[in-house]
Amino acid sequence: MSRDQNLQQFVSALDKAIFHRLAAGSPERDLARRIFEALQKPGERGQRADQAALPAQQYLPQALETARSGPADLAAVADAFETLAPQLNWYRRKGSDAAGQIFADGHANASIVGAEGFERRTDVQVGVSLLAPNIQYVDHHHPPAEVYLVLSPGAWRQEQRTWHEPGLGGIVYNTPDIVHAMKAGDHPLFAIWCLA
Repeated sequence: MSRDQNLQQFVSALDKAIFHRLAAGSPERDLARRIFEALQKPGERGQRADQAALPAQQYLPQALETARSGPADLAAVADAFETLAPQLNWYRRKGSDAAGQIFADGHANASIVGAEGFERRTDVQVGVSLLAPNIQYVDHHHPPAEVYLVLSPGAWRQEQRTWHEPGLGGIVYNTPDIVHAMKAGDHPLFAIWCLA
């Protein structure tokens, strides 16, 4: 089975950008290694659903421009993502209406690789989260460990610890089932997440 060329460009750019930022022997590097080793074998091509754009997607051009203002490897990730973006199934977090209309309209997620992704598989997940300015993502947790590549300004928190700003090109690592959240300041928050 062969992989879509645009998706392969994205996976390769993401692999390079993440590994460049991780210390040898760290748990986040071990997680990334497992993810990208699994991604060497392509999965089944997912189906594009007809859907209206979510309100938060209006911030994607600005978010991509911010990512391109960073180092060349981040610009390569942004460029590769932009070719995929129109083919992705964007969605709101399940149950987001309970957090209010401002949150529901202020965020958008897309699965690139995963059960509902552009490439369908169950062993790893790769996706993106986009937050409108001044939106905080709800506290959440999940069994798989997670590593984010941060492509914008924004802040992250784990459990009830202090918010911290990883900065453009920063890495955020979430251990399995840790409660975590993120929030945008005056600019959109844009980050790619990888779980396994």
